[in-house]
Amino acid sequence: MLFVMVLYYGLGTYGLVVFDAGLLVSSLVLFGIPALALARFTLAPSAVLVSIALLGGGVAILLEGIAHIYGLWYSIGIAEARLFGLIPLEMLLSTTVQVVFLGLLYEVLFDDGIYTPRSAWHRMTFFGVFSIAVLVLIGMHQYLIAGVFLTYSYLWIIGSILAAALASMALHKDFSVLFFDKVIDFSIIASVPLAISLWVSSTNVHKVFAHHTEYLATFSLFGQTVPIEEVALLFALPFFVATMYEMYLDDRA
Repeated sequence: MLFVMVLYYGLGTYGLVVFDAGLLVSSLVLFGIPALALARFTLAPSAVLVSIALLGGGVAILLEGIAHIYGLWYSIGIAEARLFGLIPLEMLLSTTVQVVFLGLLYEVLFDDGIYTPRSAWHRMTFFGVFSIAVLVLIGMHQYLIAGVFLTYSYLWIIGSILAAALASMALHKDFSVLFFDKVIDFSIIASVPLAISLWVSSTNVHKVFAHHTEYLATFSLFGQTVPIEEVALLFALPFFVATMYEMYLDDRA
C-alpha cells in the first residue's frame, strides 16, 4: 500500500506541476481521489462521510474567514464566488476534501477500520453545529466587531485548533498517553501529502500570502513568500482532525 501511495503522489504531483493545474483539480488529485479510495476500502458509512465533511466545512470557514478579514492570504481560483461574500467556494471545497481525506487516512493507518454503529443524526448534528458556530463567529467578527483585530492572527488560528484538540483529549474519559502518541505519529505522516499540496499551491500560485507583518516569520518557496505558520498548520490540522474523529465520531465517542 505504501508503494502505491508513493507512486500515486509522485506521478500526481508531477502532472499537476507540469500542466499548471488549478486549485480544484489539485485538491481532487491530492485528496479527493485518495479519499474516495479510502472510503471504499473501509466501507465508510455515508453518515461518517457527511459528518467529517461538516467538520471540514467548519475548518474551512474558520481559516478562510479569518484570512479574508485580516488579509492574511488570497485564494486564487477560476471562480470568484464567495460564501456570504467572505469564503471562496473553491477553497471551501478544497479544505473540506482535505479534512475528509485526513479522517479516512487516520482510520486506515491508526484505527481498526471498523465504524461503530451510532445514530446518523447525532453524528451529523454535532459536526453541523460546529460548522454553524464557526460561521456565526466569523459573521460576528466581520459585521459586529469589525474594528477589533488581534495581532498575529494566523498564530491564533493554529493555537485555537490545537487548544480545542487538547481540551477534548483532557476532558474525555478514555484519554491515554498511547492515544496521544498515536495522534502525534499520524500528524507527522499526514503532513507529507499536505506539504505536497503546499508545494503545488506555491508552484501553481493557488494562494498568495499578503500581510507579511502579521506572520511570525516567512521563507521563500518557488518565489512566493510563505509564513512559518503555514508549515505549523501541516501538523496542527491532522492533529485536530484525528482527535475530533476519534473522540466524537469513532470508537471513543
